[in-house]
Amino acid sequence: MTDSGLDVFLAAQRVRGRVGLLTNVASLTTEGRTVLDALRGARIEVSALFASEYGYFGLGGTGQRMADDRLGALPIHSLYGERFAPTPAALHGLSVMLIDLQDTGTRWYTYLATAQHTLTACAALDLPVIVLDRPNPQGGEIAEGPLADIFTVVAPFAIPVRYGLTIGEALRWINRDLKADLRVIPLRDWRRALLFGETGLRWVSPSPNMPHAKTTLLYSGTGLIEGTNVSEGRGTTLPFEQIGAPFIHAESLSAYMNELELPGLSFAPAWFRPTLGKFAGERCEGVRLYITDTRLVRGFNMGVHLLMALRALYGKEVTFNHVFDNLAATVRLREAIERGDSVAHITDWCDAEARAFHQASQASWLYE
Repeated sequence: MTDSGLDVFLAAQRVRGRVGLLTNVASLTTEGRTVLDALRGARIEVSALFASEYGYFGLGGTGQRMADDRLGALPIHSLYGERFAPTPAALHGLSVMLIDLQDTGTRWYTYLATAQHTLTACAALDLPVIVLDRPNPQGGEIAEGPLADIFTVVAPFAIPVRYGLTIGEALRWINRDLKADLRVIPLRDWRRALLFGETGLRWVSPSPNMPHAKTTLLYSGTGLIEGTNVSEGRGTTLPFEQIGAPFIHAESLSAYMNELELPGLSFAPAWFRPTLGKFAGERCEGVRLYITDTRLVRGFNMGVHLLMALRALYGKEVTFNHVFDNLAATVRLREAIERGDSVAHITDWCDAEARAFHQASQASWLYE
């Protein structure tokens, strides 16, 4: 059984003074208490909450700018609204900032960027930051995808798509240059080989479209579909676990993908009608993705295969939108696909960049 950084902190650590807390209700103790409730139970004074995308309660929509709010007398400062970093005024009077966020292990999930912006804002004021670490649900042994060279809220710094670090390790990596007063409370009994389902911890959806821990393994590939005119499954019960569009023939795409024999994956025809997002209210055909072996799944590589399959079967009907380059965090991927480069050529250079990062990032590792 893995103990989260929160559990370790509550058992052995104490802080004094006024505490800021960046979190949401998906971060729980092993007994199922929220961070805020657990800290209050330990008589730790939380004076301000800070919320990432989707808000503190996780009820916002994707990309929705959230306003500041309150929880009783406690202010909730939105870091996905008018600003992406805490203001000096919001941090004024705090003694320490605690960060406890369950990340997905995929670069284009915005929680890592929010944590980075928070660390940077705290560093400017010499405000100490304590990260209560949580597992990378995709484990820490595999990295995939190209290094980012376009930096946005979905690519905060030069990391690959599947980056193989816990949020604490990732902030340690950032802090090599930032030099903030940063302390990470490590997980107990977590190893890099562990996927989330092997930790014994409860998975609570950190956002509306991440319903299962296994979804994260697919998200590092099907997330690319968001940058096309094909539905990534938002507005259905299986976001990022099925994809489709009105112009797709389900059986043909399913057969094409199964013939590839991608490790750890199988595909089945799927029909769905999204309630929101792309093709809301329209009948879509596509594929549902099934994980047959979690340890063999290479989500990003699957995503490249899926894009190439869509273009092979449907040609110019499949188009890229303005989001794609930001998600890929480089123009090189789109240009390679549009040139007709082979999947092997694309994944070879992407994997080489990911392996180089994985090797270099060991300087910031907390776990073997």
